[in-house]
Amino acid sequence: MKHGKRAVNKNGKVGIALLSFAHFHQYKWLETFLNDPGVEIIGFWDDNTLRADAVKNKYNIKYFNNIDELLKDNMVTAAAVCSETSKHKELVLKSCRYKRHILCEKPTALTLNDAVEMKHAVKNTCIMFLQSSPQRLITGNRIIKKILDSGELGRVTHVRKRHGHGFGLKGLDNDMPWIVSKKEAGGGAYIDEGIHETDLLHYYFGMPESVYAEFSKKLYGEVESAAVAIYRYTDDLLVIHEAAWNWIAGGPTTEIYGEHGVLIENFTDCASATGKSYWPHLSLFKKETGKWEVLEETFDFSKIHSLFPREFIDMLTESKKPVTTIDDGINALTMIIGAYKSAEEGKTIYFPPDQELI
Repeated sequence: MKHGKRAVNKNGKVGIALLSFAHFHQYKWLETFLNDPGVEIIGFWDDNTLRADAVKNKYNIKYFNNIDELLKDNMVTAAAVCSETSKHKELVLKSCRYKRHILCEKPTALTLNDAVEMKHAVKNTCIMFLQSSPQRLITGNRIIKKILDSGELGRVTHVRKRHGHGFGLKGLDNDMPWIVSKKEAGGGAYIDEGIHETDLLHYYFGMPESVYAEFSKKLYGEVESAAVAIYRYTDDLLVIHEAAWNWIAGGPTTEIYGEHGVLIENFTDCASATGKSYWPHLSLFKKETGKWEVLEETFDFSKIHSLFPREFIDMLTESKKPVTTIDDGINALTMIIGAYKSAEEGKTIYFPPDQELI
């Protein structure tokens, strides 16, 4: 992908085409775009009439019922893809055809084959692609990465990662019906919420050697509401990864145990950000001092979904490299698919898995 050239239209602005409001994150993205004078919304497309009408009634932005008409508009320089996961490939390939830079909702795709096809299109057209992975931009997570790379914790032996919310108890199937459809979403809580943390786990530790997973019984007849996966790494590191749609509140979302120190993190999912937490955002225990040190007191999780559209704007106007690439999306999806295969077959799966989600 090319960097070094500002991706703006003849008005000197980033011209955004909004592709689908299937995922509610598009509303957060839109608000961020609208608040930036260097961005102009050229229009939006959605193949769902009810969603399209809701957007037209709330915002003064142009609706295109033909996606090609929107993408070929010479004022468009970039596309924000926030459709059902099953349509990511179609919309990304179409955006590549018109050489529009892309911000894509997570997960990248339903299958590894689809994700790899998307990757080839991105590379071949030399467009910039940003995989939305909001956890990458949380300051605490960047501090954790720096500490891990420094070796300050010594050999890391055990990790627990959690990510979830309680929307499964509050009518999630009514708010986003497609998210509980295996055909459209690929699965339930584990692919929807777990993808955040598999991205971070790969960012921190690389690809694991194997995974064993157990999922809850199906929710809404098709998909799981909670899941637990155990990832094993070649250096004998064990990572317990939990994701759910049925947590009404929560505590620490990250626990990293090293031979010389321990990191505990909080406020990085909807559950942990509910109510007033008893824990600081990020704390470090040092073996040499025998004491806890607060590295960050708190984090405003309410702004989490504004971080990546802001990063996308900066990437297009300041020629920044993407903080998360389509390759990162593929790595996170690979771990997810391995866990689904393990839960389905009741056995340990070694990477890379050769089974697709659907």
